[in-house]
Amino acid sequence: MSPVFYLLSALFLIDGIVLSVRGNVSVGLFIIYGLSICCAVFAIFHKQILAFTSTGVLLWLRYLVIAGIAIYIGCMLLILSFSHTNVDYNEDVVIVLGSGVKNGRPNVTLQNRLDAAVEYYNINSDAFIVAAGGLARQKDTTEAAVMKNYLLEKGIPEDKIIVEDKSQSTQENYRFAKEILEEKNIEHDSIVFVTNSFHIYRAKTYAEHCGFENAHALSTKTDLFIFLPALIREVLGVIDMWVFKLR
Repeated sequence: MSPVFYLLSALFLIDGIVLSVRGNVSVGLFIIYGLSICCAVFAIFHKQILAFTSTGVLLWLRYLVIAGIAIYIGCMLLILSFSHTNVDYNEDVVIVLGSGVKNGRPNVTLQNRLDAAVEYYNINSDAFIVAAGGLARQKDTTEAAVMKNYLLEKGIPEDKIIVEDKSQSTQENYRFAKEILEEKNIEHDSIVFVTNSFHIYRAKTYAEHCGFENAHALSTKTDLFIFLPALIREVLGVIDMWVFKLR
């Protein structure tokens, strides 16, 4: 048992260090470091921990922890089951979901999403592209403005770009985008949302909840070291959605 948990601890630690060096500070990063510490502690003291939790209330606590881990893994598998592209290149609108900017430019994740939108437009140039994202961390520009500039650099005509710059969440991305599309009388019976594979389940659920009943996913690539912490954090986002956001 110990070698397995030592290995897991090392893998989580390496992932956390790589993310820290790259400057990707997030809740997922702290969870990764926490998992590394927990695995290391269990690897060293697993005999004592198992003996200590072998009877009474502590035994039930052990079962509760195991059940929690199983539920968490089940949520991860559910999320992964939706992680695929299903566009048909006849959709009316492409909504690029915001993901953050760095030094006035799209971060790596957002750049991948924008590049995917450009590739889609090169196949279906009738579609409008919605750059969705509110005020960025720098507080002097919006994600949508940065996204628009990037799309213009890639040759997307300005009249095909729609800016949604008020949102602060995925749910608001859709809600405000829908308001703009309706104000401009732009057909949106069928849309594409562009995001990472680990985010598709929640993004699709929000799209349908906001009235985009025919929403197709366009999945973008995710850096290997980003994927695991992002997936772990996404479970928390899905639980939050289930409990608070779909009422």
